[in-house]
Amino acid sequence: SLNVDYLIGLGLNFKINGGMNFQDFEEFAVKPNTMYNPASTSGSSPQYSTSSKGLNKIFSFIVEPQLSWNKKINRHELQVLVGSSLQTTRNQQSGITGTGFSSNALLYNIAAATTKTFRDEIDIDYRYVSLYGRVNYQFANRYILNLTARRDGSSRFGSANRFANFGALGAAWLFSEESFLKNSRWLSTGKLRGSFGLTGSDAIGDYQFLDTYTLSTSSYNDVVGFYPSRLYNPYFSWEKTKKLEVAIQLGFLKDRLMLQSAYYQNRSSNQLVGIPLPATTGFSSVQSNLDATVENTGWEVELSAHPIRGNKWNWSSSFNITIPKSKLLSFPGLEGSSYANTYVIGYPTSIVKLYQYEGIDPSTGAYLFKDYNGDGKISSPDDNKAIENIGTKFFGGWQNEISYKNLSLSFLFQFVKQTNYNYISTMPYPGNMNNQPAAFTNVWSQNNQGGFIMPYSAGTNAQINALTANYIASTAAIGDASFIRLKNIQLNYKIPVRSSWIKQALVYVQGQNLATWTNYFGLDPEFTSTGYLPPLKTYSLGCQITF
Repeated sequence: SLNVDYLIGLGLNFKINGGMNFQDFEEFAVKPNTMYNPASTSGSSPQYSTSSKGLNKIFSFIVEPQLSWNKKINRHELQVLVGSSLQTTRNQQSGITGTGFSSNALLYNIAAATTKTFRDEIDIDYRYVSLYGRVNYQFANRYILNLTARRDGSSRFGSANRFANFGALGAAWLFSEESFLKNSRWLSTGKLRGSFGLTGSDAIGDYQFLDTYTLSTSSYNDVVGFYPSRLYNPYFSWEKTKKLEVAIQLGFLKDRLMLQSAYYQNRSSNQLVGIPLPATTGFSSVQSNLDATVENTGWEVELSAHPIRGNKWNWSSSFNITIPKSKLLSFPGLEGSSYANTYVIGYPTSIVKLYQYEGIDPSTGAYLFKDYNGDGKISSPDDNKAIENIGTKFFGGWQNEISYKNLSLSFLFQFVKQTNYNYISTMPYPGNMNNQPAAFTNVWSQNNQGGFIMPYSAGTNAQINALTANYIASTAAIGDASFIRLKNIQLNYKIPVRSSWIKQALVYVQGQNLATWTNYFGLDPEFTSTGYLPPLKTYSLGCQITF
């Protein structure tokens, strides 16, 4: 990395930041046939074992030059800054997969495979450039006005829409500096601020605007051809978000008690999505902009206090909470689009439409669902009318640090109120070779009326499979995923040092994710999807010496 700061004079200052990063990954994965069910074809012989080797090289650099000018005249202060940012990332990938071995002992030698498949070599260049300017004006150290403008360009868009203009306007009032409050005994800090701006996003894959071709895996007359893999569309442009924020900051009793609260409203439009296409086109989707507007609003509150501040004892505590909300404001033509059964105007985009689960039939033990259209059948889209919001209602944390002389203790509690998918959403069909939670043995019967799993059958049963599929796609698969977690706790001891070449010596013991309180029916409420390892409970003991 590079950081150069040069004071030219007369209020002018030149600064340049830069960085370069290179990563080289080599991954080797083996899948012996012994990892599969021995009764299946894949598990019968090493001829079905596979080995894969992948190479991935990532090179990136960033350069950010800035020129600033500061001028202060009496009670007026002006700060002007112009700068730019140049970013480049190059990603090169290649790989080979071997299938079919005479013995699993040869899995680490891909040359011994019967069939070798080379993956397409990938070479991706991503470039981003921006030019920006900022003007900050202050009067009497209490009235602040800030104006920002920028022009950004991204290689992820076609030449006609590669660049876009964005900006923001902000203002603040430090009212605690007013004459009628400056000598207040109870209010030490008082600040009101607000801002409005427009930002852009290029959060899509590279080369999405180009028509691309992929090498075919088959041949004709020993000639391998290409087939189109992406449609040409150079007309989509930046996703745009209008951001509004209003906040207040209050400090009491010489800032021993601080309160900060903010309200934000973000409206995103020109959504960058893959528009689904009919199968007759030969493509599943095309990258484009969606003429829909999504609004995200929320309140953020932070309260911090320093109840004890002394020579020996100290205690600081902070509490924060965020209450987010979102809804789809507009979507022209939603009813006739492929998203008609996914989104609803006025509801969050995180909703899901499900079958309404109504328990188990006490006479047959079969799952029951609400028949919305009364036709005697449970089917989509006629009967999956129950709307559940998958998302967070509020979240936050409580952090404390208590110290006595050289001994200090800090801990952080995290809390989340949310609704999400539970174990039932990933429930495998009965009879498959899958591990399942022990709770799935709670099968309904005349003697176990509280069971929530339909009685199993001997052999394949189409009716039971259909009911199981509806059960997985019903409100039964949604539950409370709220939790409180002791995220971190650490005990430190500063060792007194008398050496001139040691500034500080510290020993500590630390624990992470030590306790979780939740009623969530699943592996972990923070990582509800399978395939992800939940947060590990870890302990560490260490020593830190500063010279």
